[in-house]
This record gives sequence, C-alpha cells and structure tokens, in this order.
Amino acid sequence: MNSSGGFGLGLGFGLTPTAVIQVTNLSSAVTSEQMRTLFSFLGEIEELRLYPPDNAPLAFSSKVCYVKFRDPSSVGVAQHLTNTVFIDRALIVVPCAEGKIPEEAKALSLLAPAPTMTSLMPGAGLLPIPTPNPLTTVSMIHPLLKGVII
Repeated sequence: MNSSGGFGLGLGFGLTPTAVIQVTNLSSAVTSEQMRTLFSFLGEIEELRLYPPDNAPLAFSSKVCYVKFRDPSSVGVAQHLTNTVFIDRALIVVPCAEGKIPEEAKALSLLAPAPTMTSLMPGAGLLPIPTPNPLTTVSMIHPLLKGVII
C-alpha cells in the first residue's frame, strides 16, 4: 500500500498507471506514419507525436516519439519493444510518469542537432593509429638449457 491508501506501481505512477510511452534512439529517417503503424499493433493509439516532426527544417541525429494509448496496459506491452532494431537503431521504450505528452521544446531538449558535413574535419574524433616498432631479435638463455639460445 502506498501513502494514498491504494496500491501503486512502485515507479512513481501512483494509483493510475500512465498511458504514455517515450520512444528514444529513433533513426532520423523515421516518420510518424511508421511509428503509428508499429505501435498500433500493441493497442489503440489516442495520440502520437514525433519530434522533430516529419517536416522539420533542422536536421537532428535522432528523433523521439511519444505515444498515448487508450488503455494503459498497452504501455507494459510496448516496453517489450526495447532493444528491437527499427530501421537502423535499437529502440528504447519507457513509460512517461507524467501521463501526458510533453511540448515540443521539452522533447527536443533530449536531442542534439546533427552536425553538418561541412563542419566535420577529415579524421576528426579519430585516435591516431600507432605504428608498430620493427621487431627486434630477442635472445635469452634458459637456465635449464645452459647456453642454448632460444
């Protein structure tokens, strides 16, 4: 029992479980229609928002999606899609404790803009590859072989 006299989920959800999930680590190529198709198999979708939206002018390296199901039990099922590769990345699906889809500004704060190709320097971020020293002859005398060079 929690302090409000009922049984809670133990995750900060209180008496009523959330009906909203957050899906992160999405490919920048994903569309809201693809997300709707994927999650509609898990339950009836009340609302779906993809940030940045499909027609966003800025390029982002990834996207985030929020799905509000009509039935909160769909959230538990949706979490099983975590680590499922979709397009080119493994999805991360977590419930939203607030129970509502955040505004675009808050959602976009999770994402960093993708760098433009002109700002990337060739080899930037790469560690130098060490060149091996030429192998030198190593000799040692084994105590049991007395004078035999190995």
